[in-house]
Amino acid sequence: MRMTRGRYYRTLFGGWLLIVSVIFLWHLAQSPSASSAAEELLLPVTLGIWVGASRLAVLFYVIVSAGLMGYGLFARKRYALALFWSGFLLFFMAGMMGLRS
Repeated sequence: MRMTRGRYYRTLFGGWLLIVSVIFLWHLAQSPSASSAAEELLLPVTLGIWVGASRLAVLFYVIVSAGLMGYGLFARKRYALALFWSGFLLFFMAGMMGLRS
């Protein structure tokens, strides 16, 4: 079932914002300041992906998450929202794996 364009993208980015807010608040509870919590949120997505891209598992996660998020952006079906959010979480996990490697 297709949704209208406006409703779909409001739901998509609202869910994305909810996921990012929960991750940020979790880091904020464990860190002394908001700037260090923001750094802990952005570090896996930037440096973790860059460092981990040489590892096959991280590269595979990035490719799969890009596919899931791309399909979620363009399909505009109700089940595609869950695929987009799963792709985003997978992308974040790939960044954390890259930082640990």
